[in-house]
Amino acid sequence: MAVPKDTIPSLSECQWHICLEILIEPVTLPCNHTLCKACFQSTMEKANLCCPFCRRRVSSWTRYHTPRNSLVNMGLWTIIQKHYPEECRLRVSGQQSEEIVDDHQPVRLLSHFQRQSDLEHPVPHRASKKNWQPSFKFQL
Repeated sequence: MAVPKDTIPSLSECQWHICLEILIEPVTLPCNHTLCKACFQSTMEKANLCCPFCRRRVSSWTRYHTPRNSLVNMGLWTIIQKHYPEECRLRVSGQQSEEIVDDHQPVRLLSHFQRQSDLEHPVPHRASKKNWQPSFKFQL
């Protein structure tokens, strides 16, 4: 995550997109995806030497930066601590913040059983079930 020094990032930009918690000691991978150091280390310990977002291999990068203690993106970590000290304190102490900030619109996930007409004229789930049930049985 590249954040210009004169810009204050929104809280959602400082959250890990998997758990929606604020980034603590953020690690920015060569593919520019960022996650918490603890989550990064957990992923690496499970022998998954890939970015959890794009699956790009980061094994060489990790072997280089781990002994040099340079995994943490210190510029981003300083900005997060400066602008969101209370959220950092709560996360480090294991408490949850009162609200989760999400600047993005909700995403509607579609199954391959839904038709375009279902999207244009949404109906309650029980009524829509009979619309896709026959095609589901057919596919089995």
